[in-house]
Amino acid sequence: MTQWHEKIKEYKEYTRLMEELAELKDALAGELKAMMTEAGESKMVIGEYKLSHTKTTRTDIDKKRLQAEHEEMYNQYLKESKYMRFAIA
Repeated sequence: MTQWHEKIKEYKEYTRLMEELAELKDALAGELKAMMTEAGESKMVIGEYKLSHTKTTRTDIDKKRLQAEHEEMYNQYLKESKYMRFAIA
């Protein structure tokens, strides 16, 4: 096996492990949120940890609607960005 293959295999393994850990983290977050809901609390202090599970509101521009109703204005505010993308398939 070449050095390239070894590095790619290692990269893929770490990617798999990170996905697995993300799933475990999300499951734990879900359990904590359920425990807070069951306790009737949206904010708690447990030892040195502060937990919060609160509703938030975010306001965004409806880009599809803006483009459909005011295409010329929409096009004036488009911003192009360039970046390098790395992928292994």
